[in-house]
Amino acid sequence: MDQYSGTRQKSQRRPRTSDGKFETDYGDSPKRLRSIRLTDEAWEKLLEIADKNQVTRSEVIEIFARGGELY
Repeated sequence: MDQYSGTRQKSQRRPRTSDGKFETDYGDSPKRLRSIRLTDEAWEKLLEIADKNQVTRSEVIEIFARGGELY
């Protein structure tokens, strides 16, 4: 955690293009903002799965929806 900003430093998980934008994870399918409603229990479970796999909650949902496996 950055001692001055109070936020974690972001990892460099994805490479950037020559113009500085992140490369997409899924080819020509850019992610778009969506909205879902979840119980607190489901939200916390997504966090557990995400932490275990070192990805974000959003990525957990993406992997699950595409038929991938997580541990």
